[in-house]
Order: sequence, then C-alpha cells, then structure tokens
Amino acid sequence: MLNRWWKEFKEFFLKNNNALTLAVGVLVGQQSTKIVNSLSGDLLMPLLNPLVPHGGYKDLAIPYFGGEIAIGKLLDTLLEGVIVAWALFVIFKAVKRIERLGQSKQSSSGDTPS
Repeated sequence: MLNRWWKEFKEFFLKNNNALTLAVGVLVGQQSTKIVNSLSGDLLMPLLNPLVPHGGYKDLAIPYFGGEIAIGKLLDTLLEGVIVAWALFVIFKAVKRIERLGQSKQSSSGDTPS
C-alpha cells in the first residue's frame, strides 16, 4: 500500500511538472508581495503623510482604553489588498482575453476549407 502511494506521489509531484509549477508560483508570489509592499509602503502611503497631522501615516492611531487602534497599519494593509486585487483582476482579464483569441482563431481556422 505504501509503495502504491509513493508511486502515485512521485507521478503527481515529479512527472506531471506539478512541483515545477508550484515552485514558480511560490517565487512569483513572493516577488509580487515584495513589489506590492514597496509600492504601498514607499510610494503611495507616504503621499498621505502630509494629510496626517502628527507624523507619518504609520503613527496614525486612535486611543482606546489604555491601548490604541493602529489605523495607519490598517490603511497600509487595506491598500496592499486593493493593489493585489487589482493586479489579479488585470492578470485574469489578460488570461481570459488570450483564451478568447485562441478560441476565435480555432473556430475561424476550422471554418476555412483546405
């Protein structure tokens, strides 16, 4: 039974290129995270600093029963989420367009007589 599982695992992980696809996905995800963090933390959020009365946006907080609610960190995280969602939207739109173009080329080439 273990031999069968091991064989299936090797087929899944090595023969179907799933490991390579996963590795590429992880690397692209890591780089995308770095880009989004830099874009929001180094470019977009500093533009909000002049609007914050006392310091930078990361210092923006609301006092709450002896502690504080870190609104600046929340804004940073929300902005990063919006940037990631927008990037995914653009990627999915591009993939769908490529699929539509591929389907239209297949249907047009299938209609032409040889």
